Order: sequence, then structure tokens, then C-alpha cells
Amino acid sequence: MPIKVVILLVAVAIGGVIGDFPDDPKPCKHGDVECIGKLFNYFMIEKHGGDTNYDLKSIDPLFLETLVVARGAESPVNIRCSMNGSEVLGIKTLRFEKKKGFGKEIAGKHEISGQAQYLSLVGDYVITGSVLILPIKGEGKANITMHEPKYRIGWTGSPYEKDGATYMRVKNFYIDLYPKSITFNFENLYNNKELSDNMNKFLTENWSEIYPELAEPLTRGVSFVANQVVDRFFAKYPYEKYFTN
Repeated sequence: MPIKVVILLVAVAIGGVIGDFPDDPKPCKHGDVECIGKLFNYFMIEKHGGDTNYDLKSIDPLFLETLVVARGAESPVNIRCSMNGSEVLGIKTLRFEKKKGFGKEIAGKHEISGQAQYLSLVGDYVITGSVLILPIKGEGKANITMHEPKYRIGWTGSPYEKDGATYMRVKNFYIDLYPKSITFNFENLYNNKELSDNMNKFLTENWSEIYPELAEPLTRGVSFVANQVVDRFFAKYPYEKYFTN
């Protein structure tokens, strides 16, 4: 057989394999909580770096080009903090506990909740303003780590047709985080190490008063990027390839 024909046959065979839904893991039956939990944990543990079979980009680290957390003068945490080239680490430690949705009906609410070991936001920061009356100003490297946070990740499913099959579009995506504690580490505050160390200690000790003021703008920025990742994931194959009868 001519070598060109062999190459062509191999290419067609490979293309057919790539075009099929992967065998590992198997799709879950509608409403099968145990299977959905195992599927979620599988992607967190085994596929957090990405998987071209699912058009899945890296979720750990999750790259955020720019994140701005800002609160006005009416808030006791009156700051503007910009983080550039930042990453979220620890998503691979998310573990499944409960679910809503993922039944036969695509339209409606789909939600997964559970707990992570930690979640860290790291990157270059610029901050100005005041926190609980104390002024804060600086720029450099930052690490904000949530310890043992509980989470809720959810969205509204919207069905659409493509090539004779039904897919799920992800809308109204949200992330809610409930940490057990938070450690703040902003390097180079006030251009003074001693003052910087003292302020980081103050922020960490008062995290329970600070976090409620920052939760919404912080999770909104992360949700914007995560929404794109999840939407691409479900746009790869028809819904029935993920969840079957």
C-alpha cells in the first residue's frame, strides 16, 4: 500500500477518535449524585491543568489577567486594589458534597457545592485607601489565602441547538465562598517592612470583618473567567454526552 494512503488512513482514524466523546470518564445518568460527585472530583484532581478533549483550559492555576477589587467611602473597607497577572491556586482541592440540577431539563439552575483545602489569589498588586479607619497604600506582590473555604458554584442552563443536537449554554454564573479564615500578605506596604508586617497581621486578625466587604467584587472577578471556562466545556459536546438517561 502506498505510504501516502497509509498516512491518510491513519489521519482519518485519529480524526475519528478525537471527534468522539472520551470514554474516560463515562457520562453520568441524570440526577445520579454519586456519579456526578465522582465526575466533578475527577476533573478537579486529574484534569485541573486542562484537557483538549473537552476544550478545557487550566483551572489550577486559573489565570486572571486583571482583577480590581474596589469599595467606596460608605464601606469600612474603603479601598481600590488592582491585581495584574494574577492566578487563583487551590481549585484542584475542591471536593464535591452536594448538587442541584443536572437532570433531563437543561433550562434552570445547576449548582455544585462542597469544600476546598485552600484557595489562594496571588499576583502583583497596587492598593490605596483605608481598612477599618487605618490607611493602606503599597504595591508589590500579594498573596490572599482562604483556608478550608466552603463554596457554591452555579449557573442557569440555557438549551440551544447545533448540528441537530442540544447543548447547554452557561448563563448567570456565580461563585460564593465561605472561608474558615483568611491570611493576607501584601509585600511592601508603605515601603516599610515593619509597617507592612504589622498591617498584614492586622488584616489577617480582622479577616471576618474585612471579607464580607470584599466578597462580592472579589468573586465577581473570578466568576467572569470561570464562566468562560465552564461554558467552553459544555459547548464541546451535546448535553446528553455528559448526562444520559
